Amino acid sequence: MKYHMPPEADEFLHVVKQEFAKSFDVKESFISDWLKHHNESKGKWIRARLALASGGLLGLSSQTYIKWAVVCELIHSASLLHDDICDEDSMRRGKKSLWKEFGIPAAICTGDYLIAESFRKLTEIEQGWHQNILLKLLSCSVKEIIFGQSLDVSLDHRTLDKDQCRKIAIEKTAPLIALPMMGMFRCRELSEDECLALKEISNEFGLAYQYLNDIENITGCEQEASSDFLKGHPNFMIIRVLDGLSSSEKEIVFSQPEKLNDFISKKHFKESQNEVAHILSNAMNNVHRLPIIIQPVIESLKDEIAKRLELI
Repeated sequence: MKYHMPPEADEFLHVVKQEFAKSFDVKESFISDWLKHHNESKGKWIRARLALASGGLLGLSSQTYIKWAVVCELIHSASLLHDDICDEDSMRRGKKSLWKEFGIPAAICTGDYLIAESFRKLTEIEQGWHQNILLKLLSCSVKEIIFGQSLDVSLDHRTLDKDQCRKIAIEKTAPLIALPMMGMFRCRELSEDECLALKEISNEFGLAYQYLNDIENITGCEQEASSDFLKGHPNFMIIRVLDGLSSSEKEIVFSQPEKLNDFISKKHFKESQNEVAHILSNAMNNVHRLPIIIQPVIESLKDEIAKRLELI
């Protein structure tokens, strides 16, 4: 059975898009140009829809979850800009990444602006105690992402194992998946076990998303094929490939990274797809610990990842 996001996810999405656009409308000409370029690569508004759906279903003030949805999209946009710099990714959603088009300083400044704007946006939430809850959560989540990114750029990709790669994925990717819903869980004062279940599910989803992105990196889906290995970045599928190589074969790919694709087979793709599917299955083991009304939201997110997996 396929699940679709509850209608609450889209009821106020147009308002979120309007407010998001206002945050991108700045008078400073250089920042304005950089923001315009970044915003041309449209996303799927997944985080906004998660915030809207969970906030609406839990009966919170629409003013709170609309503002929170904008905040989540702003911080996600900032993370993409900084991530592209760290990973030296020249493409973002099929077009030139901001740092590649305008330079690293431009991308850093634009990302910093979006982080600052996300915190400012919190001040527009009318219920003060919601502001306090969400301020703490946003701050802690941003720090988690930074810790994950610091691991990403510090560890040697040639000797990285699956456990280390898993830790990077969970710290770097999972916080931005948990953030939209966790904010609404905290404002609704759900139990610690329900919040812990959401975190555990988000960790597995973060792992699945990262693994999926790593597979797409190998295929060159809207990006340079195998750029992770060429530029020395962690990649789940590359670890799988390297584990099956002899010492002499490893010497070849480490000295001539462009030869990596010669050692990648359909079997590697199939095994990786199966592993992502297994991760998604593990994530769903904790869904029963969430409020029943929220469970379809999680199911729909799982289906969204599974759909992308089928397209590989």
